[in-house]
Parts: sequence; C-alpha cells; structure tokens
Amino acid sequence: MSAAEAVARGTSRSVATPAAVRVGHWAPWLVAALLGLLALLPRMVDVDRFLTTDEVFWMGRTGNFARALASGQLGQTFQSGHPGVTTMWTALLGMGPAQAGDLAGARRIVSRREVSQNPIFMDGLPQARRAFGVVTAAGVALAVLLAWRLFGPGPAVLGGSLLALDPFFLAHARLVHIDASLAIWMTLALLAAVAQWSGNGSRWMLGCAGVATGLALLSKSPALLLLPFVPLSALLLRGSQAVRDRRVWRDLVLWAALTGLTYVALWPAMWAAPSETLGGVLAFVRDNANPSQAPVADEEGTGPLFYGWVLLLRSTPLTLLGLLLLLLARPLGRSARAAFVLALFGVGFGLAMTLTAKNFDRYLLPVFPALDLLAGLGFWQALARLAPATRRATWTGAVAAGIIGLSGWWVAGAWPHVLTYANPLLGGPAFASARITSGWGEGLEQVAAYLHRRPEAERLRVAMPGEIYKTVLDAQFIGQVAPAEGADAAAYDYFVVYIRNLQRGERPEFFDERFLLWAPELTVSLSGVDYAWVYQTSAGAPVGATFGGVLDLEGYGVESAVVRPGRRLQARLRWRAGAPPPPDLRVGVELRPVDTDGETLRETLPLQREDVPWETGALVEATYSVPIPADARRGSYALAVDVLDADGRSLPLTRRPSLGPEAVPEPDAVALRGVQIR
Repeated sequence: MSAAEAVARGTSRSVATPAAVRVGHWAPWLVAALLGLLALLPRMVDVDRFLTTDEVFWMGRTGNFARALASGQLGQTFQSGHPGVTTMWTALLGMGPAQAGDLAGARRIVSRREVSQNPIFMDGLPQARRAFGVVTAAGVALAVLLAWRLFGPGPAVLGGSLLALDPFFLAHARLVHIDASLAIWMTLALLAAVAQWSGNGSRWMLGCAGVATGLALLSKSPALLLLPFVPLSALLLRGSQAVRDRRVWRDLVLWAALTGLTYVALWPAMWAAPSETLGGVLAFVRDNANPSQAPVADEEGTGPLFYGWVLLLRSTPLTLLGLLLLLLARPLGRSARAAFVLALFGVGFGLAMTLTAKNFDRYLLPVFPALDLLAGLGFWQALARLAPATRRATWTGAVAAGIIGLSGWWVAGAWPHVLTYANPLLGGPAFASARITSGWGEGLEQVAAYLHRRPEAERLRVAMPGEIYKTVLDAQFIGQVAPAEGADAAAYDYFVVYIRNLQRGERPEFFDERFLLWAPELTVSLSGVDYAWVYQTSAGAPVGATFGGVLDLEGYGVESAVVRPGRRLQARLRWRAGAPPPPDLRVGVELRPVDTDGETLRETLPLQREDVPWETGALVEATYSVPIPADARRGSYALAVDVLDADGRSLPLTRRPSLGPEAVPEPDAVALRGVQIR
C-alpha cells in the first residue's frame, strides 16, 4: 500500500460524520496540495525586505557547515547545541553549496560582524528563506493529510486553512531560523504518532512519526519532549492494553530506531565524534534549562503567565474561537481521544517552556499548528450541529473561505513585517509590545534606506547601542555602524535606537532623556508601534535652544557623566548664530543638585576663546570647565546652561526643547543632562 492509499483509506474510518462530505481517494491530496500552495505563496514573496538578528548567526553557521562538508571535517558540522542541523541543511540547499561555503568564517565560532560584512550574505539570504518556505509549506500539506486521517475531511479543510495562513507560524517560516523547523517537524511527528495509535496504524504512519521525530531533534532541543510524549500517546490512545500489546512495543522500538537513524544519518558530526556531539547537545540543554542562567534582559514580561499571554496575543481570533467551540462541543470517540492528546501536548509544552532559562514568544511556536488543527475540529463540530447534513459541504467551504479571507487580511495588515502581528481583539501590536519583548531587527531596513538618502552616505558614522542590532543595520547600510560609546554623541553623525535597546535598557552614556527629550529626525513605525528612532548627532546630544533670539545651542557633549571631587567637569557646547555674537557674552555652566542637598556648582565663562573663529552660520565648539571642590557632596546633579549679557543678565530662552520629567523649569536656562559626583 502506498502512502497516498494509506492516508486515503484512513479517511473512510473517520468518526467526523463521513457521510457529510463524500470524497474520492484523490480528494485528500488535492485539498492538501491547494492548502500547501496557499501556504507557499506568502513564503516566497518579499523575502528580501528586512533582516533579523539571529539570521546573521544561522547564515554564518550554514557557511561553516558547508565548509566542513566540503573539507571532510565532519566533526565541525556541530555548530550549535540547539543543534539547528535542519536549519543549516535547508539554508544550504536553498543557496547551493558553493554560495553557502563563501559565508564560512575565519573561525569556528561565528562572528556577527564578519557575516554581516560578507558581500554574499544579503544575496544568499532570500534564497535560503525561500527554501524554508518550501519546506514549511510542504509540512502544512502533510499536516492536512494527517488531520484528514485523524478527524476527517471537514476538520482537515478548516484546520488546514487556519494553519496555512497562521500569522505567527508564517512570520517565522519566512526566516532562516530554527523555531519554524522545530514547529513543523514536532507537529508532523505528533500527528503521525496519534494517527498510528488512534486507529489501525500503518508502516507509513510509523515511518513518518520516526523520521519527523528525528528531524525535530535535529532542529532544536525542546524536541526532546517527544521522546516521552510519543510513548505516552500510545498509552493514552490504546489504554492499559498497550502495556501488554506486543505490537505497540514493536512499533515503539521501530519508531525509536527510525528516530535514531534519521538523527545520525543527517548529522555528519555523529559519524565523526558521536559522544562529543551528544555531550555538547546535552550540555547545551542543561545550561538553557536552568532558570538561574537567564539574563536580566530576557526577564522582560516573563513569569508563570507569560506564555498564556503569548498564546492569546499571537493567535488569531478565529483560532481562539475554534478552540472555544471545541470545548463546548466535546467531540466523542476517536476524535475526542486524538484531540485530548494534541491538547495535552500543547499544555505540557507550554509548561516546559515556562520552566526554562529564557522566555521568548517564539519558543511557544510548536504548539500553534496543533492548536490550529484543533480549532478546525471545533468549527466542524459546530457545523455538524448547526448545518443540515445535505448542506454541510457547502457550509464547510464557506467557513474555510471566511477563514482564509480573514487570515489573509491580518497577514496583509502586517506585511511584510508579519512578526509584528498581534491579536486585534486584544489591542493588537500596541498592546502586545507592552507585554512581550518586540523587535528582531525588522524596521532597521527603513533606517538604512533613510540614511542612504543623506549626502555622502558612505562617509556617515552611525552609532547603535550594543552589538546585536548594530550588525543588522551594518549589513544593510553602506556607511560605518559602530557601538555607541562615550559621553559625547558628536563622535557620530547619527544615533539609532531600536525598540529592543529600550526594552533591554541599552543606552549609551551620552543618551540621557531625563532632562532633554531628544527629537528624532526619523521615527520608524510598524503596525502602529514605533520600532526605531534616528537622531542627528553631528553637533553632539541635540538641544536646539535659542538664547536671546540670536544664539542657538545646537548640541553638547561631556568627557564623562561621572566626575570625582577635586576634578573638573569638561563640557563641550556647540553653538550656531546668524552673525558673530557680541564679544561680551558669557556662558553660565552649573551643576544643580537633584537628589542631594549639596550646593549648586556654577562657573561663568566667556562665550568663546579668542582662538576660536566665529563664522556666520557655522557650528562653533567651545569647551567649558567647571571645577568640582574636594568637599563637594556626592550624588546626582543636573548640568544646566544659560547665556549672560554684558550686565550679567540671562538672555531669554525664546525657543526651548521639550523638557523631561526631571527637568528643573527655568525661564532662561536649559538643563542638559544628569551628572554623577562620586
């Protein structure tokens, strides 16, 4: 019996009212092919529009993987404890061995900067992404076939429609990463195992379960949950007799053998150094399963309810409605047992992820395909109760069309940044970004496009906090992108802040918004949420205050935001005026105590030195020094500036920036930033 015949024969044994929809042996394959094509289309277009940070790593690892295969150094196909082998194979097949090999780095450990600067990288990325689109779309089609065998035609059509355009799954299936691969292979392994033991199984179902389990284990370590869950599903579906049934034990042994064979056959590192390879994977699992290993930055939004929020916010309203209908309908017989096992998997996987070291929304992705198929069963159960048997096929088609239309609408609304999708009934992306860490690099391509339109873009110096997102911009921008360091923003022409920088508390020393609210030159918004901000900083931290209507303070910088008693605070102020200012103007630079009862430290100095020429309209930098007494009280101070005329009176501040919440309102002075004396 062929695989096609096995699946087709399975439909005649479905408990989901088989008389309601009369089908031939060709129908499951036609429906699966159509839904697979529906899933494929959005996975193949606009795959070159943006970049995400982890793709830099996986493209580099694919390059090293390809080099290890070509050179015969098979042990070096171990690139990560995830292990991500299916990701590297898929990307390799998408790009081709030669192009993939050109991405190999100088070292075994991938350097983000080295990969992002490789001229092959941005050309190879779309090709690799399309390969993932093909694999996951084929997985959707196979999941529809398995759902047809488990639940019948109607649930398979409705659940497959939900799965094909599931925004959360689709968004990750368009990337060179590991989570979509894990999700589709775990889903296929689970569906095939449930089909094997919920009815009269076949060698095709058993083979599919074993191979898919092996591929899931090669994708990411959470697939280890399948090792106890597949035998548990046999016990749940066959009852206590499974313990005494030799066929069940035989099938479990064959499943385990196929799993192991797939794992070894597709990972050359297992041929060269099996013990070291398995040891590296298990060590990785141990480290990532330990909550004490979790970085502080990843704690944002975590907690026992985190993945509950993820489920609600990343699911569509239709999936949640279908699950609610399933709870209310309470299917009977084999469908009920199969649905219970799939639901148990979803709950168990979510609990397991809650206990791990790090929490990201994508870690819950493997439960979404199963939940989509369960939601399809819920819609079908409702139709079976409400629609006449003679019209049930028509109603099924109408509901499927509605599902596809609404899902397509939600995908189109976030396109091409489908990663920004969030349930519109729960507040959408704006609500989700306040509860789930957002931003993976999407939106930075718009920053790069904006900077490319600046004069002499190739000479621009652009700064970003941290290293992770800097490489994403660096790969897409022709100029120089560097880590934002120091206390003077004038070291760079532009400063870019990404949404994850703010969520992780990554701010350079010169970026202090407590006193001046920086006005960005560009704000990038995706799905109604601000993702990136671009500031012009060639004059330093931007101020834009005008004194006396004639003198503009464009920006400032300090040598350090921390100064010791007995030393001096060096402040660099950058001025611009339409005409040379009067020579008798003086600048008042002072440190005002903020959280201490210390005295105000003030120094009044000439506006400019004699050796500093003042050209009309030109930017003039002058450095001012404020001595810090040895007995100055330690604590926080605010650096403030005013301009005095010849009589010692402050010039009015006729145009002031928006002040931050901690600013001290003064009619003639502007508070610039915080300074620590310690």
